[in-house]
Amino acid sequence: ATRSLKERVLDQVVAHLPIALWAVDREGRFDYQDGRALEKLGLTPRQCDGVSLFEAEEGSELAGEVKRALAGEPIHTCDEVQGAHWDSWVVPLRGGDGEIEGAVGVALDISPAKSAEEELRSRLRQIEKQQEVIRNLSTPIIEVWSGVLTLPMVGIVDSVRTADVMDSVLQRIVEQQARFAILDLTGVEMVDTRVASHLIELVTAIRLLGAEGIVAGIKPNVAQTMVALGLDLSQIVTQRNLRAALSYCIRKMNPPQLTPSPSPAPVSAKQTPATAERG
Repeated sequence: ATRSLKERVLDQVVAHLPIALWAVDREGRFDYQDGRALEKLGLTPRQCDGVSLFEAEEGSELAGEVKRALAGEPIHTCDEVQGAHWDSWVVPLRGGDGEIEGAVGVALDISPAKSAEEELRSRLRQIEKQQEVIRNLSTPIIEVWSGVLTLPMVGIVDSVRTADVMDSVLQRIVEQQARFAILDLTGVEMVDTRVASHLIELVTAIRLLGAEGIVAGIKPNVAQTMVALGLDLSQIVTQRNLRAALSYCIRKMNPPQLTPSPSPAPVSAKQTPATAERG
């Protein structure tokens, strides 16, 4: 007899795709198994015909899924079985009258895709580590004096970078119990509204930790931008350059001591003002 189109299509699917296709009746007995992926499970087509899945897989997740499918519930799972990753479906098999006659299972071997996904994740983790190294190199935090940290910022400063800087600076202040943190903007050519706001927030956060934040080396165009943006800089200490900022910190840590005025020479006990005048 000539095979129907549906049968011929099914033959090509099970022959060329990495799937395992099977069916059971209402009692859970296998009456069909085929597919190229059966080999990974150590099976051959039609090997399990007549075998009860409920007895062979008693208490297993698969047995529970088949029972749910026989009750009318379609099931979709992703599992690792015998070293392979499977994307699986178990669905009710209905007759012409709509009654459930059994269940059909399809398992697609997605191991190659899973391996590619893991490799991609590994590369992404490596890229993230490299980006972290680059960020640390581009915004190093240096202890230039005991209790004084400086953060020289160079190039383009965006919101992501300022957020990273905030986390790093605040952590270092706590770890080293620093009293001052200098943000050196000498190498920064341009800032926008969001970045400028982040810098102000950073100085405020530094103050909340009991330290003092100082902004140094603001270039004229950056200063004009900040003024044009209407930002309140009244609470921020600014210095012309890093050297001036460091001098400011040292002066604050070592305030000048007042030298007491010399005391007048003591008057001899034998000498009275009158005798001193005659002398």
